[in-house]
Amino acid sequence: MLRFLSTSPKTTTRIGRTSSSKSAFIGRAIISSSSSNASLRASSSSSSRFCLGKCYTSFSTSKAATVAATTRRSLLSSASPFSTTSSFASFPRSNASETVHSSNESGRRRKRYSIQANAGTPREECMVTTPIYYVNDKPHIGHVYTSTVADIYARYKRLQNMDVFFLTGTDEHGLKVEQSAEKRQIPPQALADENSLVFQEVMKANEISFDDFIRTTDERHTTQVQAFVEKLLKSGDVYLGKFEGWYDEGQEEYYTETKAKECNYESPISGKPMVRMEEENYYFKLSKYESKVKELLATSDSFLTPKERKNELLQRVNDGLNDVPISRTNFTWGIPMPGDEQHVIYVWIDALMNYITAIGMAKDGEAKQKYWPASMHVMAKEISWFHAVIWPAVLMALDLPLPMRVHAHGFWIREGRKMSKSLGNFVDLTVLNKFSTHYGLDGFRYYLATEGPIGAQDANFASSRVQEVYGTDLVNTFGNSTSRTTAMCVKYFDGVLPEKSDDTSKIFKGYDWKSICEKEAAEAVRAYENLELNKATQAAMRIITKVDLFITETEPFRMAKDPNEQENLGAVLYQCLEALRISACILEPILPNKIKEMHAGLPLYANVSDSMGKRLVWGGLKPGTTVSKLALFPRLDPLDENGEIMKEEAQAPATSNKPAKKSKTKVEKVYSPETQAKIDAQGALIRSMKESGKTNDDAEVAEAVKILKELKA
Repeated sequence: MLRFLSTSPKTTTRIGRTSSSKSAFIGRAIISSSSSNASLRASSSSSSRFCLGKCYTSFSTSKAATVAATTRRSLLSSASPFSTTSSFASFPRSNASETVHSSNESGRRRKRYSIQANAGTPREECMVTTPIYYVNDKPHIGHVYTSTVADIYARYKRLQNMDVFFLTGTDEHGLKVEQSAEKRQIPPQALADENSLVFQEVMKANEISFDDFIRTTDERHTTQVQAFVEKLLKSGDVYLGKFEGWYDEGQEEYYTETKAKECNYESPISGKPMVRMEEENYYFKLSKYESKVKELLATSDSFLTPKERKNELLQRVNDGLNDVPISRTNFTWGIPMPGDEQHVIYVWIDALMNYITAIGMAKDGEAKQKYWPASMHVMAKEISWFHAVIWPAVLMALDLPLPMRVHAHGFWIREGRKMSKSLGNFVDLTVLNKFSTHYGLDGFRYYLATEGPIGAQDANFASSRVQEVYGTDLVNTFGNSTSRTTAMCVKYFDGVLPEKSDDTSKIFKGYDWKSICEKEAAEAVRAYENLELNKATQAAMRIITKVDLFITETEPFRMAKDPNEQENLGAVLYQCLEALRISACILEPILPNKIKEMHAGLPLYANVSDSMGKRLVWGGLKPGTTVSKLALFPRLDPLDENGEIMKEEAQAPATSNKPAKKSKTKVEKVYSPETQAKIDAQGALIRSMKESGKTNDDAEVAEAVKILKELKA
């Protein structure tokens, strides 16, 4: 049963624990909440609507693309509502019964994922976020994975020459933090300081390229949260009521009787029993925005991804939305409610607002406001409800643009079971550090990017798979192809690309490299845009695998012996190296350190400021360029599930002293088409080496044979 006893909420210009001067400032900031910006209204029809990401205007579908093209910077022009006295409250007020039109949806449809450089165009803003991580928890694979995904996307956008603001941080309020601090007999702030520092160190150790790290105990955050909540009180979107129902302590989420019964009165996340609660709280009128949230989810294909997540939430929204509590009275460690310090602001509302407090949306003249709305919120699926239902409704109530996209990825599991401390199958920070140290930070990032639960499905973490991905893709494919191609350039041309080697008229049968690379580069860009990281790596690997086949068919070892083939030999090596250069540029957001290392031996771009679009255009390498032999990825022993190096006897299958019985029939091993193609190419390469006069004693042949055996294993 959920009952609400509505009372008139108390409001005052004195906010919580802030000083009188700060209170006066915040009070002044929200006085003009009912006013509207004349210039913005002038561009609107009489009926205003919420639009995803760009502006709030009512317009026909035919005009959607035009409005969607409005940049964030235009919102900060002299006529911007952000430049008025009210920093966050001057957007035209929308009616909760009106519909949501996804302007950015049309804008996305009109995008063409071109790899051409856009020289001279102004830089567009892009805000990328992780959720803020709860300090009562210890960092584990989930935190590192989410941060890595966001980091890859941020790096990709920077390579697109976008003005990126990458935000992460820690969530430091709530009952659990207060209780943990009491057990240790230290102040909650001391616990928050200690654990927040751990998360910051993890971010730095994993080279997460964040631009700002916000803490919910920061004064810049707490004062703005109070200002936003007071605005909601004044608008009537928040009121005082009474809750009677069920509460998930682990997730700090309330449930109605009906919903709790559906979950068997257990947390759908932790499985722990829910607690019966009766408490007076301030409530946010989520029900008021039900139709708008429903339409947002139903009509936009890009707001919440993957689509399976959208379908799950839409079904839940269709069951109806209840008003949600935004305050608590059973603990004190939190931000005080404006005008009623017996209540502290509910941890989820507090936490969600970090995205707009970090860029000063409740302040006058804050330059970082240009980054809103966020381009990408990245998180795990268990908090998608808060980000894709509650958060948009709160923003609607505050008259602020909605984020462009919320991406809620799946979970990491182990041996088919969810990771948990009780099962002892958790990949904690200690184990993670062993893997990233052994395989190198980039090597482990590559595994996370290609095998992680980026879509709707959960992903299984297995040490054997880490070894397989590292060995197959990075050592035997990318590393080997780069090593032997640069080695041939050094051996046959003293490490200098010969004149006319970039002659575009020399196209070998079946290998129009300019078209091949253009197609795969466009596919990689499309994959990055869609956050399909595995598809981006696959595009690069298809180019590299084709380079190996090209070497097998053109036989540069044979060409090197014929003086009349020197021009063709130069063209073959140029085309191989240029294809590898483009592959490396595709992989740069995922392998930033290794690509920098590769750039030192094989120049990948003329200037560090060159955009990815420019780097991916065929012809970047020039004759006369100096090339060094590269060895990017060393062969490594496998690790066990605890991150320890496996001993040789553990790697080999158990053998018996009894002689094996001879099989009457020979069983042929079946490989995947991709592996079979690599085996065929490697076998042909070995044959061409031997036909050119090399023997098994030659180092190049021995290395090629070793790779063939590994492919067949």
